[in-house]
Amino acid sequence: MTLRPPAGRSASVAACLGAVCLLSIAPAAAPIRQQGLDPILSAYTTGDHEVVARTLLTSNDFRKLRLLDGRRLERWLGAWSSVKADFLLELIDRASAVAPAYVGPLVTKGQAYVLSRPGSIGASAQDDALERRWHLIAVGMLQQRLMGEQIVGYVGVLETRRPLPASAAVWDPRVSLARGIGQEQVCRMMHATARLDRLLAEFEGKAATPPAMRQMAIECMEKALRYLEGAAAREEVREEARTRAGFAAFQLGKNSEARAALAGVTGSADRTLSYWHALFLGRVSDAMGADADAEQAYQNAVRLFPDAQTARIGRALALFRLHRDDDADEAVLAARRVRADGVDPWETYFEGDGRFVGGWLAAMRKGRK
Repeated sequence: MTLRPPAGRSASVAACLGAVCLLSIAPAAAPIRQQGLDPILSAYTTGDHEVVARTLLTSNDFRKLRLLDGRRLERWLGAWSSVKADFLLELIDRASAVAPAYVGPLVTKGQAYVLSRPGSIGASAQDDALERRWHLIAVGMLQQRLMGEQIVGYVGVLETRRPLPASAAVWDPRVSLARGIGQEQVCRMMHATARLDRLLAEFEGKAATPPAMRQMAIECMEKALRYLEGAAAREEVREEARTRAGFAAFQLGKNSEARAALAGVTGSADRTLSYWHALFLGRVSDAMGADADAEQAYQNAVRLFPDAQTARIGRALALFRLHRDDDADEAVLAARRVRADGVDPWETYFEGDGRFVGGWLAAMRKGRK
């Protein structure tokens, strides 16, 4: 017996049932992935602050978004949006972790975007506070990446576009300090200072660098010293500015000036800053032949951070010069016994405000909720 296909209405029903069956067993179509920054921004706007880290896993993800195309980014930013300003900081923070080459260009575009916001300084306390925070976090991120030249340039642009005192509402005191820190970073990259050359001349009979380069290093550090002394006029950052100015003067061989700057630091609730101050006071005392003072300063630093090997080694050398050989031997052994994962704030000195960026971003995110 031959089965014939159903005819008429029965055929239609059978066809529909067949289609339903096929649809029920067919795999669900994969969702079409949206491209560009908009989907990430949309999720971020709803409070998903982890979306940037979850989406941008490598530098290749930044490349796909063409974030180095300045004009394209400008078009995407469009008219002023406080949400997009915050989102840019999230992108910069993520770039710092996985795509460092994007940090500088994104900061430059972000600064221009924030400076172009509508309204004058003082017209909106909310917008002024946002701009102030943006500059603070942006230069903190640049410090984290040791991008000294860009920091100095960034603050220079601010001086032109947001001159003081009229624009004080958008100037955090730490931004003024940042220029000095940026200049310190520039000088560090030169790998030469007046003090280093004098030591090499003493021990090796000649300086390590040609006279012209040596002079450039001296002028670089003198500029850092001027910036830091200027920042010390702001009470909020005076302790750190003086501490750093003392270290800059020390590197220039101006030991008396360095000691005076460090003596002007009365104490800080910032334990890391207190460590730097004690460490530099030890080094200056070393250079001035005040071995007992140096040993005490290094000991103070060790009390603040017991695993700080830099301070422990400095103390051991001071003890040797004081002919306290047994104490010096014990100090050397103690320096060798520090934990591998112990903290020595000297290692992050040149990163400056990088130590605060995480907290600043957390506060920004909390404010968006």
